[in-house]
Amino acid sequence: MSCNPHYAADPQPIGTAFNRLQPVIDQALVRAGLSPAQLQGKRVRVYLVGHGERPNIADFLGYQDRNDQEELLFFPKIKRLHANSYDQDRLARQLTQSYQLSWPPVSLYCASNSSLAAVHLAQSAIAANEVDLVLVIGWLETLAQDIIFLGGQDMLGEDGSQPFSNHNSCILPTNGAVALLVESEQHARQRNLTAPISLRSSVFCQSSGARGSSSFTADFRTIAQTFERALEEAGLTAQDIACVFPHANGVVASDKAEAMALQKVWGKSGVPVVSYKGQVGYMVTCCGLLDLMLAADALQQRRLLALTTRYPIDETLQIQVHADSPPLALERHHIIKSGIGLDGSAIAMVISANREVTDERD
Repeated sequence: MSCNPHYAADPQPIGTAFNRLQPVIDQALVRAGLSPAQLQGKRVRVYLVGHGERPNIADFLGYQDRNDQEELLFFPKIKRLHANSYDQDRLARQLTQSYQLSWPPVSLYCASNSSLAAVHLAQSAIAANEVDLVLVIGWLETLAQDIIFLGGQDMLGEDGSQPFSNHNSCILPTNGAVALLVESEQHARQRNLTAPISLRSSVFCQSSGARGSSSFTADFRTIAQTFERALEEAGLTAQDIACVFPHANGVVASDKAEAMALQKVWGKSGVPVVSYKGQVGYMVTCCGLLDLMLAADALQQRRLLALTTRYPIDETLQIQVHADSPPLALERHHIIKSGIGLDGSAIAMVISANREVTDERD
């Protein structure tokens, strides 16, 4: 591909992905009270999650049939079929040089669970005292190949998406960029900071039956196992959890599997559950970071905002979906965030509020 004799550079400026990510990174640093210089240390890691740099297949879908000089004249976009369209190293180099990173960013992709997998690795590395600070960043731009893939998986619909409803089994794709900083407790103390939110445990499980499958079949037992192990590692019981932020993207089969897992651990309607993907959209590989931010905000504000429904919640699921209601006061200090992937992976993590910090703010 790099030897394409008809290659023409993309008219878009080089570094578009970097230009999208830089403001989000800088905003995350400001919110954390950190300077860009603090990303330079040897005990700092950066994870770049999601699809990464890629071309739009629509630009060269007909390349195999349109490759003579006349067709190249009338279909100039196919000239972008070049290795530069997949240049992950360019973005890694821009991030490394701009923030003077000691280690280049690590690209991580696993279908639907990329961002939570990166947070899981960050938590594991911090717990092992290998790193002090981890930056997880990602962005999503929906391209033609995404629409083709999602359509092939029957994940697109004509009507709006609604998690935990049997009206329509589909997702609401959305674009965006996210950045999350994970810091060790020791590193925070050196800055005279007590973090208001802590990542208390993180557990990964793999459903072997889903490996190699052409379509995702959620396994509620694997999902429930991640809940149970995350609680065990955090030293908590199911009754200690204020609410659960599941994957819940609007696909009926996976939503039902998660509902069964919730019942297995908490019983029927045993814990409040929310998913805002019917409102803010589904960022596919980056949605886990957004959910963690929303969960952290709920703990800090001591309230759980209700989701707004488009269609009725499926009552046969027998779970307590907090919908179309006033904010729910949170008396407990812990929330579980979970995610499931097309590769059969399941991740669950417990985040907890530091009440000393929130009490000082009151």
